[in-house]
Amino acid sequence: LQRKLYEELGRVTEEIGSKVASAVAIDPQTGGILAMVSYPGFDNNAFSGGTGLDEIFQDPRNPLFNRVISGTYSVGSTIKPLIGLAALEEGIVSAAKQFHSPGYLSLPNPWNPSEPSIFADLAPNGWYDVRRAIALSSNVYFYIVGGGYENQPGLGPVSIKRYLNLFGWGDPTGVDIPGEKAGFIPDPEWKRETMNDGWRVGDSYNLSIGQGFMSATPLQVASAFVAVANGGRLLQPMLVRDVLDKEGKVIRRNGTNVISDEFVGSESMRVVRDAMKGTVDYGSATSLRSLPVSAGAKTGTAQIPRAGYYNNWITVFAPYDEPEIVLTILIEEVQGVRAATLPVAKEVLEWYFR
Repeated sequence: LQRKLYEELGRVTEEIGSKVASAVAIDPQTGGILAMVSYPGFDNNAFSGGTGLDEIFQDPRNPLFNRVISGTYSVGSTIKPLIGLAALEEGIVSAAKQFHSPGYLSLPNPWNPSEPSIFADLAPNGWYDVRRAIALSSNVYFYIVGGGYENQPGLGPVSIKRYLNLFGWGDPTGVDIPGEKAGFIPDPEWKRETMNDGWRVGDSYNLSIGQGFMSATPLQVASAFVAVANGGRLLQPMLVRDVLDKEGKVIRRNGTNVISDEFVGSESMRVVRDAMKGTVDYGSATSLRSLPVSAGAKTGTAQIPRAGYYNNWITVFAPYDEPEIVLTILIEEVQGVRAATLPVAKEVLEWYFR
């Protein structure tokens, strides 16, 4: 699986002209890491008297940097299932509540009424409940439930941060290798102290679609969706299953560590899982319908400072009813809005299940 992921990331990044990527696969029943790829990699033998050290240190893509645990990124629309669950849990909306998206949300500008603030949506115009909003990735729906609009209250930054923290974002996962970063979830106090500025509804809108000041590692994203896949148990990810003595006998076996089971049995969790199946059935990841097993997924396209380029995400869990794998893939600096990670996930999971 490690080799297959590396090969497919290399193939697709070369095809589309991107340079770096990462992927992690986790067993959602145990938290065991099945594969962890930071692309490009390097040959360990170079550090044992082999050749190639100069190439490793001089490579501008920084192959020694483990992007899975140390890279922090805006996650884009991959955040939406977690925001949807929070809105359902808090009673902000019901699963049946719908909002209409005309393709944007317009906020009055008190300083210049002739130039309102426009928050764009790439999803088709129409009516959205939480399932359809996740499956088709409607920004307008999540602007509204995250920050509120007209008479509809939103979660607000404090509640959003609390729920993202419950899924492990903003803190290290505790994976059993060094160098892990915590990511960051902003709040009004941080913005006031750091930027000497107040929190605006636009900040809540950006946070609700995984943009703005927030960041998470690919491992944190995968770990959160482990909890979605298994029905609510947040597990500590681990690379080491067994520790052996020199005769090969097991002297320690690492057991599953449940960090939280806050949402086990939650109807909201059931709705969100169903919505992620909709992403495959009719939403933004329909090419995964050809997999030998049913799956749930969420795609994401995150804006970055480089104009016209985006970080492209996908998270998939499969089989849908009894998940064996959660796969999260990130390809950085993809030119244009395209499903760069989707072909990688499809090829790897086709191979994995066949």
